[in-house]
Amino acid sequence: MPLLQVEDLSTFFHTEENTVKSLRNIDLTIHKGETLALVGESGCGKSVTALSVMGLIPTPPGKFESGRILFRGQDLLKASESEMQSIRGNEISMIFQEPMTSLNPIFTIGDQIMEAIHLHQNKTKFQARELALNALRQVAIPSPENRIDQYPHELSGGMKQRVMIAMAIASQPSLLIADEPTTALDVTIQAQILDLLDQLRQKIEMSILLITHNLGIVAQYADRVAVMYAGKIVELASVEELFASPLHPYTLGLLNSLPKDGTKLETIPGVVPHPAYLPKGCAFHPRCAEKVDQCTKMIPPLKPINSKSLHQTACWLYETSPTV
Repeated sequence: MPLLQVEDLSTFFHTEENTVKSLRNIDLTIHKGETLALVGESGCGKSVTALSVMGLIPTPPGKFESGRILFRGQDLLKASESEMQSIRGNEISMIFQEPMTSLNPIFTIGDQIMEAIHLHQNKTKFQARELALNALRQVAIPSPENRIDQYPHELSGGMKQRVMIAMAIASQPSLLIADEPTTALDVTIQAQILDLLDQLRQKIEMSILLITHNLGIVAQYADRVAVMYAGKIVELASVEELFASPLHPYTLGLLNSLPKDGTKLETIPGVVPHPAYLPKGCAFHPRCAEKVDQCTKMIPPLKPINSKSLHQTACWLYETSPTV
């Protein structure tokens, strides 16, 4: 049984003006000890996917229109708030994208890390402080004995990001959702943090949902990749398959935009459509140079390219392929 199984999940936001279709029929699985990377441009629905799993979608205006989110077989969409509080921050932790606004300015970073430990573990104040110090050491915070009593405004952006990571790993969760976990860090610290997360994954068989724009990070740290566009998964494959033989035109566009020696960077024309004003058919067709007539009429299903492959794509170009 997968640790996390997302089935046919649709998350919409209903406003007075329109309905914002942020997630549309998402299917994802994450197995124990696996790192699944979720990639795509800004506005594709990656963070909404993470917040849906964490049960942090504000309702209203948000609403789960369909689907299930199964964690260890339990449907989180049917869980009570008290049940979610026992899971959130303990079994499932999240590194949020914005450390500047995610930390409470009126509490020390030690208090904020220890809060999660007190909520989910039967520890004394001294034991909780030691665990918080150990978490700060793990994320390479200099002088953690001093930093633990400082307030967020006394730390740089990079240090705040590391504090967020320390908070997330303090309880050694079964699933860690990392939403752009190294955004505010320099290159050398990025590598340290990602190596740390990978070591923790192997040590305690922690699973990771890694949300990132950096395909270099994906190639080095992920086991499988889900490519998201306009609230839908358009390609799903192992890292090796995705980089060796990408199928969806959007995936090809992302890979072709990577820097290469001696060649001019390619770009994908246009922008991601607003989720309240999606085009008919495949949402990528206005930007796609390979579109066919069917692309403008119907949404392609995500399906394997043939009966022997786990490589899936949602593209009408492969519907008539002889390998199907």
